[in-house]
Amino acid sequence: MQTIEQAVTIDQEAKFDINELFFSITSKDSTIVSGNEVFVRISGYTKQELIGSFHNIIRHPDMPKIVFKTLWDYLNAGKPIVAYVKNRTKEGRYYWVLAVVFPLNDRYVSIRIKPNTPIFTAVKELYSKLLMAENKGGTEASGNIFPALLSNAGYENYDQFMSDAFLQELQGRQGLISRICHREQDEEPSSPLLDNLKSVHTLSKKLMDEYDQWFEKIAMFTEIKSMFEEKGLILGHLARDIVFLSLNASVSSYKIASGGETFGILARDIRTNAKENDTLINEMHEIVNNVSNSLSDIIFVIASMRLQIEMVTYFIEEISCNHGAMQSSEMNGNICDLIALIVEYTGKTKTSQLRLDGEIQESLKHLDQLEQQMMYLGYIQVYGFMEAAASYDESVRFKVIFSQLKILVEQTSQEIDAMQKNGKSFYRENRRLMEKSTGIDRLLNYLQEEMMIIKEMEGQA
Repeated sequence: MQTIEQAVTIDQEAKFDINELFFSITSKDSTIVSGNEVFVRISGYTKQELIGSFHNIIRHPDMPKIVFKTLWDYLNAGKPIVAYVKNRTKEGRYYWVLAVVFPLNDRYVSIRIKPNTPIFTAVKELYSKLLMAENKGGTEASGNIFPALLSNAGYENYDQFMSDAFLQELQGRQGLISRICHREQDEEPSSPLLDNLKSVHTLSKKLMDEYDQWFEKIAMFTEIKSMFEEKGLILGHLARDIVFLSLNASVSSYKIASGGETFGILARDIRTNAKENDTLINEMHEIVNNVSNSLSDIIFVIASMRLQIEMVTYFIEEISCNHGAMQSSEMNGNICDLIALIVEYTGKTKTSQLRLDGEIQESLKHLDQLEQQMMYLGYIQVYGFMEAAASYDESVRFKVIFSQLKILVEQTSQEIDAMQKNGKSFYRENRRLMEKSTGIDRLLNYLQEEMMIIKEMEGQA
């Protein structure tokens, strides 16, 4: 029988501050290999109890199984995943985290932050509904309603949800965090290990400053993504309107007794142009989708790098505050794994940016072609309107058609102009960011060199 004291403990939240970060490293079968002191403290277990145990040692019964199934589906596919997770301490308390899990060679690195956004509030309600479905019909039942619940929250799929949650949680904590260690250097006991750690810490902070500049550009990536998606849809609608108008013009030309041949030629020109225009916009739609996907990738990768370098910086400060109490081999392994993630994701950023660079160039080329199409269609509209104005009353229908065409041409040209201006501006900014990446590469090389020195010291000890 559960005592009153046990029930109270279970209902209590474990202390996990917004400025804290913790990580754990597991093998492929989810056996805990390592973790930092914050992880140990919050879990309530000793380090000896955690190392070698499966990660479900901290699983809370309030967690829907479908969330863990989703997590493992992503990891087994070699993809990182972000998920809100409610965990349980050894004493039975609970704590919520936003877990970001990265595959790394033969293991997984999970970095956790304290969630603190409206999305988190909504997720707790969503999880409650999943759990109710699971209790009635098992994991299959909760899996069946999961996509609908995400859709009701405004997300097309889990990818979109986790990217949005990750970004909002990181941005939400940016102005709230503070460093855990502010000791003056002369107060710290000196040792070869701590001296080298100071160099690593200095480099990690410089890297964090660099990634902060990239992180600040996420708003730009998000805005250009929304702009391309929105304008792409508008162009599609306008293209269809022009096609329908061209069909209407063809039909109307047959009904005109006098001057019908001239209007027939104009109607054919409109129809031919409209088809070419529609083809270009369909191709543009595919390019916009590619640009949107590349931007989503870059946003996620930049957010990941920002979290990874902060975890390295935080971990080094944690070690320094404990005067290097952690065994050198374990510390070195943990930092090297975290740095390996940063190197991997820096490479992913370059790949995504190069791909995006080509896609933006392709989109601008298509926009130039569309602009030429609209100019030609504009000439047809002006000539057609003049012909209709000089003709008999029976051509009044064509006056209306050419008036409508003028509006559609102007609207389409405005959308094309906006996409061109924003696309060119973003293209230049993306190129500047690509050029700045050489400085990041240099700092990463220095960081790896410092870690090699520490590893050599460990071998000599």
